[in-house]
Amino acid sequence: MTVEAPPSRSWWLRRRSHAEERAEDRAITRNDVPGLMLSPVLAGVPVTSDTALRLVDVLACVRLLAESASILPLKLYRRAGPRRDVLEDHPLSRLLQRPAPATTQSNLIASTVGSLALRGNAFLGLFRDASGALAQLAVLSPDRVRVDLAPGGQPRYTITDDQGRMTTHTTRDVLHFKGLSMDGVMGLSPIGQARQALGLATALEQSAAALHGNGSLPQGVLSVSGSGPGVQDQMENLAGDFEARHRGSAQRGRIAVLSGDVTFHPLSLSPADADLVAQRKLSTQEVARLFRVPPSLIASESGNSLTYSTTEMEATNFLRFSLQPWLTVVEQAISAHPDLTPGPDAWWEFNVGSLLRADSKTRAEVYALALDSERGWMSRDEVRALERLNPDGGPTDA
Repeated sequence: MTVEAPPSRSWWLRRRSHAEERAEDRAITRNDVPGLMLSPVLAGVPVTSDTALRLVDVLACVRLLAESASILPLKLYRRAGPRRDVLEDHPLSRLLQRPAPATTQSNLIASTVGSLALRGNAFLGLFRDASGALAQLAVLSPDRVRVDLAPGGQPRYTITDDQGRMTTHTTRDVLHFKGLSMDGVMGLSPIGQARQALGLATALEQSAAALHGNGSLPQGVLSVSGSGPGVQDQMENLAGDFEARHRGSAQRGRIAVLSGDVTFHPLSLSPADADLVAQRKLSTQEVARLFRVPPSLIASESGNSLTYSTTEMEATNFLRFSLQPWLTVVEQAISAHPDLTPGPDAWWEFNVGSLLRADSKTRAEVYALALDSERGWMSRDEVRALERLNPDGGPTDA
């Protein structure tokens, strides 16, 4: 079976021998397990990565992680004695800056971290030119990649294309990012592990939509005693007069005046429907806990009053406990690949300074200490560079 190359790039995928393919057929991975063997969602709502992403709380958490990572520059460093130099002009740095046509490093990192946060796995395809050198990088859909182990423990990746054709590849062709793993092969999917909580969140969202979309609860009921042909006319006239007097925001709060044998009975939501709001708040906190995101960062109630100091600490904790684990996964996976890192003394690292950037007053105080003639550790030009200013005193173009 052959695979046609995309028109803009040389296809980098290679077929294996028939003996190896027969060995692959005997390999069973968790992706082969039928869905009936998995425990059902008690809320009655099926949960997948796609359906979970339709939940606004899940979407907010995944976007927060992916977009926060996408604004951080990923730099290539090389150690030279006690120094570490940034390799800005290295071909691999230029490749990561522009991984593919119409794709930036920000796009690549956002897709990678978003896939990790949502599925626990992300896959990067390594496209090569005719000479075998890396030419382009592209994120592969986890739904199209199956992972198993070849004899000897080397990972193998079976990729299904748009036409349903399957090809098998090695780590030379595919870079696998994975989070917490129980078997060392595939990362655990947060959506799969927490499908009960997400199923409940989906059910609550559907219930809230149904309550507003199908609800016909009036503000109250006017009851008229008696019977006979004249009662119907009395009811219609009474309803029209009552709406004319009390309907609309300008009429709100007016005193209801009724005559005759007419009684007004106000109606309200049932306790179960009123409790739906509290349940949805709890559900939002559960989703935020799943993604290790502070609730306030997705516009949810955190239960604590926020001050400047707590907000600053919350941002630091978000970087340390929520985002940094995914950044480390990406850094170490790229640094460990021999075709993406030029030698054992080089590595990739995110610059997280933009997320920790303090206010102007705090930065000025730190710079004053850094420039101290006795205890300082920075030069004026280094300070100006951090403030995105040229050494000559003029502002930079950035």
